[in-house]
Amino acid sequence: MAETITHYTILGVPQNAKPEMIKKAYVSLVKQYHPDRAGTDEAKQDEYNERLLAIMASYEILSNPEKRAAYDADLSGDEPAAGTPRGKKMCGMPVKGGDIETDYPISMAIAAYGKGKIPMKVAGERVVIKVYPGVRRYRLEGYGVPVEPGKPRGDLYVNLKVVPQENWEIDDATNDLIHTLQITPKQAERGGPVPVQLLFNKVIKVTVPAGVKTGDRFSPPEGKGLGVMSPKKRGNLVIEIEIVEKKGFLSGLFGK
Repeated sequence: MAETITHYTILGVPQNAKPEMIKKAYVSLVKQYHPDRAGTDEAKQDEYNERLLAIMASYEILSNPEKRAAYDADLSGDEPAAGTPRGKKMCGMPVKGGDIETDYPISMAIAAYGKGKIPMKVAGERVVIKVYPGVRRYRLEGYGVPVEPGKPRGDLYVNLKVVPQENWEIDDATNDLIHTLQITPKQAERGGPVPVQLLFNKVIKVTVPAGVKTGDRFSPPEGKGLGVMSPKKRGNLVIEIEIVEKKGFLSGLFGK
C-alpha cells in the first residue's frame, strides 16, 4: 500500500516533530535540492524544481503554529487534509478560461538581481521567461491551453518562489537585502571593517559600529544600492549582527 504523502513525509519528519527538527530537515532539503545543484541536466532540473516547491510549501505550513494545528486537525479526520501537497499543480494545471498558473523556484540572487532569460518546463512544454529583479509574477500570452478545440490558447501565469539562502533574506516592502553577519565579541566591542560576500560572489567590506549587540541592524554606506535592483525601487544592504564566540562556529539558518 502506497504511503500517504503529507507535509511531514515530504520533509521526512514524524508528525510529533519539534519545530527545531522541522527547520533542520527543511534547511537540509533546500540545500540538497537547490537549483544550482541540478546543473544542466533538464530532467534533474525539473525534478529538483518540483521537490523544492513541495518542500517550501510543506515548511510554510509546518513552521506556522496555527497552520500546523489546523493541518494536524485535518489529518486526524476522514477528509483530505487542507493544504495537502498537490504535485501536479507544480507542473502547471489549467484553470478557468484556458489559463495555466504555476509556481517555479528561483535562487535569491536571481530574485534580487535578475538573470536575463530563464528556460523552464510547464505542462510538458519548454518556455522562456525574462526575469526582472523584484518581479515575482509573469504572464505569457498564448501559452495556456485552448478553451475549445480550434480556439486560441489561454495564458500562462508563473509565480516565482524564492529559494532560501543561508544568512540572507529579502524585505519585499523595501527591496532591502538583509544579511546576518557573524562577528566575535571583540569585533562587536571595537567595531571596524568586516568582509561580506554578496549574493553575486563579490566581497565588500562593511564598517561595523562599535558596541553592537546580537540582533542590531544597520545600513552601511558601503551597501547603498546593493539590495534588490528593481527598476521601480532599488533596495540597500542591511546588516543584522549575530555575535558568536568564534566566526564560523555557528551557522545562521535560512532567514529568521
